[in-house]
Amino acid sequence: MKIVLILIAAFAGLQVAVRFWPLPDTPRRVGIMAIGASELIAFGGYYAWSDGVSFSQLKDRISATPRVKIIKDDQNMVAVYRSWFWGFPDVIEVWEDMGAVHISGHSVIGSWDMGSNKKRIQTWLDI
Repeated sequence: MKIVLILIAAFAGLQVAVRFWPLPDTPRRVGIMAIGASELIAFGGYYAWSDGVSFSQLKDRISATPRVKIIKDDQNMVAVYRSWFWGFPDVIEVWEDMGAVHISGHSVIGSWDMGSNKKRIQTWLDI
């Protein structure tokens, strides 16, 4: 019985830590994309651009996604997506530049997201 209580306490403690983990003041861009490329994959993050979707369409798609909280919504949009079970935060940034929409997503906790940012961003861009 003690082991079960210890496991429940550890799980609850981890949930509290993840939920109250401080978010960065400014989003971190994944990196610099090579000339001619349309995506950049990095540990814990993904960056892509597209001219096939408008800024407002992408904002609407992101806003309609469950577990997304919009933090900033002006020329650049910044949102936080939390995973279903653990609640790990991923910061998403969207901006327009030179006729294309750019989107960057990265994990706040840890350095590997198992490709979840890439899958999510590609879904938003492909709809």
